[in-house]
Amino acid sequence: MNWFKRNKSPQPELVTTNQFTVQVPKCTGTRYIISDVHGCLKTLVCLVEKLKLKPEDQLFLLGDYIDRGSDSRGVLDYLIDLQKHYSVFALKGNHEDDIESMVEANNEKLFANYLEAEPDSIVNSDFSVDVKYQHFIANLPYYIELENHFLVHAGFNFKRQQCFEDTDDMLWIRRWNYDAKKAKNKTIIHGHTVNNLTDIKRNIARNEKIIPLDNGCFFAGAVGHGNLLCLNLNTNELIIQENIENN
Repeated sequence: MNWFKRNKSPQPELVTTNQFTVQVPKCTGTRYIISDVHGCLKTLVCLVEKLKLKPEDQLFLLGDYIDRGSDSRGVLDYLIDLQKHYSVFALKGNHEDDIESMVEANNEKLFANYLEAEPDSIVNSDFSVDVKYQHFIANLPYYIELENHFLVHAGFNFKRQQCFEDTDDMLWIRRWNYDAKKAKNKTIIHGHTVNNLTDIKRNIARNEKIIPLDNGCFFAGAVGHGNLLCLNLNTNELIIQENIENN
């Protein structure tokens, strides 16, 4: 599927990085944040089209692009294409980290168990993962610091001295408390843990210091859940796209 007119680019060489974060230039347009797509390509495309992205805008994604939904490959292909045309910053989620760990371990049993649980994953039947997906995942940072916000997949364990280098917590933590000093009094926006839509709206309206954005998009039709969310960071507007994968 082609979403943008472009020349076909050569296969990228695999470059592995261990960066914790990336520097983001100041934005002259609008900043948008999307979390936890989980293989829901149709829903993602519909949501992004609503944004009517401009070259001066910045789009941030908080990880977990794969698994659970039916088109993980399509989601990654779409994001890779999107990055060629717009300022798109994607973070690593725990599901991407799982893939990276399996590739490094090269354990067929791990791959077999994973494929049994996720038959629509990005893992091929011969237990390989396409180089373009490996390259994309290997270069995903763990968090981003903006002027007034931190963006991260799961959260930060502020009890740890090096909380901005603890990649396991940034990918996996569920329960954590805000620390104004370590967070520089900035708002933290995260995904990973599914929250009810009412609770998410409340946190945004109250300007809470922790804003969750994962509404469990893959739970199509579930009351209070089943939506892919996008936060307009300029206006604090929450853009809601219901799951349309079965439409």
